[in-house]
Amino acid sequence: MTTSYQKELEKYRDIDEDKILKELSPEELAQLDLELQEMDPENILLPAGLRQRDQTKKSPTGPLDRDALMQHLEKQALEAKEREDLVPFTGEKKGFLGILERRVWEES
Repeated sequence: MTTSYQKELEKYRDIDEDKILKELSPEELAQLDLELQEMDPENILLPAGLRQRDQTKKSPTGPLDRDALMQHLEKQALEAKEREDLVPFTGEKKGFLGILERRVWEES
């Protein structure tokens, strides 16, 4: 048995959101964007892309060249000076080794 509220919601089930968004003018899209900015960013029901407004106004700089990016990052990593350790590594083992000692003691 469905309630009248459920029947009312049924008519919205098959709406094509992409079609509606394509029909909006740039001014209407800007207004929608402003309204979405005011939505709660902590709402887990919102998709991650809608929780925070897009703050970039810059056009894309070009296609992604993964190999060039990886080479650049590797070059940067090799050129970066490593920081000195606050506590130098001595190789000394610390902690309780009781399990190993018990096995050696039981075998003897």
